[in-house]
Parts: sequence; structure tokens; C-alpha cells
Amino acid sequence: MGDVRLLKPSEIGLTNEVQVFEDGLRTEEKSGSYEWWYFDSKYADGSSLVIIFYTKPVTSFGKGFEPFVSLNYVNPNGKEIRTKVKSKEYSFSKDICDVRIGECYIKGDLKHYEIYFKNEEAECKLSLDRSVPSWRPESGHIYFGEKDYFAWLPSVPEGVVNGSLEIKGEIIDLLGTGYHDHNWGNKLMILLMNDWYWGRAKIGEYVVVSSYIYANKKDGYKATPVFMLAKNGKILTDEASKYLKYEEKDFIKDSYTKRHVARILVYDYEDKEHDVHYRISYKKGDEDIERQIMKDIVGKPLAVMFYLLGFRGSYHRMSGTVVLEKFENEEIVEKIEAPAMWEQMCFKPDRIK
Repeated sequence: MGDVRLLKPSEIGLTNEVQVFEDGLRTEEKSGSYEWWYFDSKYADGSSLVIIFYTKPVTSFGKGFEPFVSLNYVNPNGKEIRTKVKSKEYSFSKDICDVRIGECYIKGDLKHYEIYFKNEEAECKLSLDRSVPSWRPESGHIYFGEKDYFAWLPSVPEGVVNGSLEIKGEIIDLLGTGYHDHNWGNKLMILLMNDWYWGRAKIGEYVVVSSYIYANKKDGYKATPVFMLAKNGKILTDEASKYLKYEEKDFIKDSYTKRHVARILVYDYEDKEHDVHYRISYKKGDEDIERQIMKDIVGKPLAVMFYLLGFRGSYHRMSGTVVLEKFENEEIVEKIEAPAMWEQMCFKPDRIK
């Protein structure tokens, strides 16, 4: 059984405070490496927008970069528009977030970002201004053994988004809340992890970012908990490995992915020493925003190869409600409910039997 652990900042030469260069390019053009800069936003009319800048497909075994940008917009009526840009013209800065692929770019300094996307189907220009400090769990690097790692940096756990989106001649003004994170690693995730749940939500004055990442079966499905709760721009929780209790409940088997999906996820953070106790519960509704299996993600030919190698990839993005409960002396003193979206990502056979 391998050693799976979340490294402390000092172990890899980082400080406790996130630095600007950490949102710059962190990988090289090596086989197995990958990197992406993710942005999402939600709006009062119920619409949402996701833009992701990739150095290469996350399933690529190639050595060089194969950059592309994807855009996914869901309008207030639930209609989804997907489009992307591929280009051999690109640049990635190592000193700061300054990613350019064709005419598209994302650039920023942890506090303020500019995001731009353009192709023949859509043009989008946005600004993102941070309202919650940049944060990472410890160093943000989860090591699987001595050399292989996955890294995650929530550069903007929550911020204000302003801009516009033009699709087929229609211009849509966008004003809402947004999120940006940065992910990278030196070995394909499908070789290191079994599955994860990830979610974020704005609940009244609170913002939560949460995840539970399971290693492979050979590593005993060892889990890495991630949990950050902030209120009015101040981070309230920061030590999930010590104080978080997590539970998945009320499983159903999805008819398309054939996966067991927990209808309820509970993140219970209790730090008795500092009198901090919050419980966050995600509760799945009937709506599924997105469901994919391996052939949907990588195409049928590659999916067959992965299947023969033992992989069972699936992605499930769902919606429902999130409930925040604040406790004092074991009693609930505050309870807030809000709409939320979260995801389940799987790489291997179902962990739940």
C-alpha cells in the first residue's frame, strides 16, 4: 500500500500564504503531466458559465502541449451551449497567471482576473475580482508515493464577475459570483485516484469549497479531505485533516453512469479548542445537470482502450440544495439553505458495492 499524503508548504518550498507565481505554469512538456485553469460563474437568472484553459487533454499520454479552451454556458431555461478553441499559437507564463491560447486568455494576479474567449460561435469577456482570500489545503499537493502528485489551488474561492457573452448575435450581460482554481500534476489522475466529490456554494454571507478525494483501491481508498468555509471574506476553517468528519449517505445507482451516487454529503467541521463548529450538507435534487461516461469524455476508440486497462471513467454534475448549520454548545444557532451544484468524478470501478 502506497503512502498518500497532503504535503505541508515547507516541504516543497512554499509559504503559508499563496504567492502570485503559484497560479502560473507549474508543469513541463512531459508525458503524464497535465495542467488547467478553471473558471466558473453563476448568475441571478439561474444561468451559469464555465471556461477552462488546458495545456493538453487530461487523458493525454503525450509529451508536448496540446492547448485548448472550452466554454460551457447554460441559459436560464437550462439550454446548454458547448464550444471550444484549439490553437498551436499559445503562451504560458511561469511568473503569473497569463495563459493565452489563440485569441483566448486568462490573466490575473490572485486579486483581479481578465478572461476572454472567442471563436466563430461565441465571444465572452469577463472580469473576476476576489472577495475571499486565495487559499489552498496545506501546500495543495497530494502525493501518491514519493514522486507522483496532484496539485490544486483555489486562487479565487469566490469573487464578483462582470462582463458579457455574445452567442449567435445575442449579447448577454453577465453580473454574478465566480470561482477560479488551478490544477496540475505529473501523472495522469486515472492512475492515482479512484474518485472524488467536489463542490462549492455561496450560502448567505458564507462561501464553502469542499472536496473528498479517494486514492486507488491498492492504497486502501485513502481519502484526502478538503474543506474551506469563509464568511464576509474571512476564512473560518483551515484544518480539515484534524477537525473534519465526512459522510456519504442515501445512495442511488445512476441509470446512465451505473455509479452509486450519494444523495447526501455531510461535511461536519468541529474545532472544540476554538469553539468552531459548522455542518455543511449537500442534498441532491431530481435534476442532473450533466452525466458522462468514458466514451462521452474521450471518444469511443480511446474509451475501449481504457476499459480494457481497467478504467471506468464517469462524470456526474448534479444540483440540489446546501444547508449550513452553525453550532454553539451543541445547539444550532444559525441555519441557512441555498441552491448548489456539485460533482462526482470517477476513474475506476465503483467504490460502493
